Amino acid sequence: MKKRFIDIYGLVCVFVISGCVGIAPNPDQFNGYKDKCEHGEGSACSTLARMYQEGIGTSQSNYLARKAYKKACEKGQKDACQELGKMYVEGEGVERDDTIEKPRQISMDFNASEFELNKRACDEGSQEKCYRVGVMYAEGIGTQKNYNKAIEVYTKSCEHSNRYTLDACYALGKLYIDGVGVAQNYKKAHKLFEHTCKGNYKKSCGDLGEMYLHAKDVTKDVVRAISFLKIGCTNGNAKACTTLGTLYITGEGVKEDYGQAYNYFDKACTQGDALACHNLGNIYENGIGRAQNIQNAKKFYEVGCKFGLDESCKSVKFLNGK
Repeated sequence: MKKRFIDIYGLVCVFVISGCVGIAPNPDQFNGYKDKCEHGEGSACSTLARMYQEGIGTSQSNYLARKAYKKACEKGQKDACQELGKMYVEGEGVERDDTIEKPRQISMDFNASEFELNKRACDEGSQEKCYRVGVMYAEGIGTQKNYNKAIEVYTKSCEHSNRYTLDACYALGKLYIDGVGVAQNYKKAHKLFEHTCKGNYKKSCGDLGEMYLHAKDVTKDVVRAISFLKIGCTNGNAKACTTLGTLYITGEGVKEDYGQAYNYFDKACTQGDALACHNLGNIYENGIGRAQNIQNAKKFYEVGCKFGLDESCKSVKFLNGK
């Protein structure tokens, strides 16, 4: 193997504001929406984002969807802001360099009003709105970014028991494990991920698996880690899928199986994980478990590069220079 596979234990932003879905766009109009978006039409960017997200008229790409939602949100598109927040909590199309972003320049007229409405409802006891307030503090939407306030709201919401409190607990756990806005605290993160995983927030089981794999506040237990990673991967945690792929490449805790590794990387890459796409490129470049195919290697490296992974960009340049 000429190159090492890139393992993952990265930062993931975790904020969500639920939105709604409208009528599916016409696949034939993809290029038209893309052109309008490039010329600054917010509503077109919002539609374009959905087309990327669902693979309508183009290849599915969570990363490009997130970029388009962000542009639409900056143009004052309410639904786009909500969908963008949702992608953060799901970790969709978000890579290491995106985890601590500069505050987004969003229309404050709408967001300030939205913030006040949500805060008022939170003060009156709505846990759903409290979760949204935490998101808005953490992301600087409609108010100044304030992690201390976000942590305060998430913590208070996490003390209750419903769907939205699990969202808050998971968001809080991500802040503690990443040390974003608060001192890094693996013990608290582990407790929160354990709570959300047991509470049927299955995606968080993948984060719990990462902690067992990397011995973060717990004794390293690869078998247990794999069990949790598989639950997370099955429930939309792309990074858990990438980690599983790496384990099947290295044979750590499982029998070495390049076919299984490929399947996990492919699943994660499809969901927008750049590291998984890079590792698919590595497989094709070096003929690991399948025939060497430089064109396929370049294709996956280009995707990883497009998703912002510098290592993939370097690999593209290397192969182009051959």
